[in-house]
Amino acid sequence: MSVAWESVFNQIRRLDIVTPQGMSGTLVRESRYVFNYTTITEESTVSLVMPIRQESYASGDLMGIFAMNRPEGYLRYIIEDRLKRLGAPSEMFLLYLAGSNQIGRLTYTLSGQPLSGIHGEQLTTLLRSPSTALFQHLVDRYALGSGISGVQPKTLVPLIPSSPLDIHSSLPLETVIVKAEGLDFLCIARNEYLCLLVAKAAGLDVPDFWLSDDGLLLIMSRFDRRADGTAIGFEDMAVLTGRNSARKYEGSYEMIAKAVSIFAGEDALRQNYRLFERMALSCKLRDGDAHLKNFGMVYDHPLAARKLAPVYDVVCTGIYPELDANLL
Repeated sequence: MSVAWESVFNQIRRLDIVTPQGMSGTLVRESRYVFNYTTITEESTVSLVMPIRQESYASGDLMGIFAMNRPEGYLRYIIEDRLKRLGAPSEMFLLYLAGSNQIGRLTYTLSGQPLSGIHGEQLTTLLRSPSTALFQHLVDRYALGSGISGVQPKTLVPLIPSSPLDIHSSLPLETVIVKAEGLDFLCIARNEYLCLLVAKAAGLDVPDFWLSDDGLLLIMSRFDRRADGTAIGFEDMAVLTGRNSARKYEGSYEMIAKAVSIFAGEDALRQNYRLFERMALSCKLRDGDAHLKNFGMVYDHPLAARKLAPVYDVVCTGIYPELDANLL
């Protein structure tokens, strides 16, 4: 851990929130979390459910759009283990660690502080190296700065450009999501790989994905990035329906369809048809983990068209006796 991180550990009370369209506002931790817009452009809005207004947004818990990528399970354990000599990390410190390396278009930074540079990995290395040692290396290098939710072991990893001509490009590095097989659910990487193959063969929108040679790592392209690396907006259905991660199994698919109708606007009918296809896929695959956080919407900026996110986090839970294949 860098000295800079140690010097601000759990001392952060204020973060600037920045979007690709510019500065959005400030998040402050007082007796409650308080967010204030400093922008007057709607393109810089932080969330579809937090429109620009003069009144502050205040909550005892972290607002949904900021809490969306809060680490869970394995990644949360790793972060807390790495930081245990300093104490339990605060929510504000975790946001600061993630910086711009999280799902969606928001960047968290201390006022006046530039974003730090990051290393990168070769895709061929991720696919061909022995996965156990490789994933430990990825966790050591990237876990503390990964803002990604979910209980499966995973981290966000930047890729080194394949062409030497691209190495000095000013464009952001492409990043991928790397998921590993843990001790709890055997063959989980191969399970999800096969489910994604089914989704792709069925004509559903799926990000690029790969399976490591030993079958222990699943690697997936980011669906919240354009081809040039620019971040686009993503909000999961927990955020869009006003629920936190602990309530991700509440609600119904009818509720998700209503949210799609509200936020997709004129394209609601076509997007709900896509939602039906996604739900049919989960039924066929016996995917009992198709909860609110595994559906979402993407958009370039809040005033642009919104559409259902590509298929992600889809597995057959029916093959694991300790789980079930029941949907919402």
